[in-house]
Amino acid sequence: MYGRRMTLPESPLGAELRVTGVRLPAPDAFRLNEMGIRLGTLAHVTQHAAFGGRVIAVAGSRYALDGGTAALIDVEPVPRRT
Repeated sequence: MYGRRMTLPESPLGAELRVTGVRLPAPDAFRLNEMGIRLGTLAHVTQHAAFGGRVIAVAGSRYALDGGTAALIDVEPVPRRT
């Protein structure tokens, strides 16, 4: 599983992820950047929502993303430290 790239809707519940790409129009990508969701960001999937939506935790905040937006965010799994 590690090293495999995927989109946010493909990510399992509870996964620790690193954002590797944001393929949204510039204004939308800018807004995500303001929220702290940018290349290299570490995120934790806290909830699956309807139609591919995800709730993710980033730097102490939680964000609900609709399925269309989530599908344009590329992520990769991050190995958990033990």
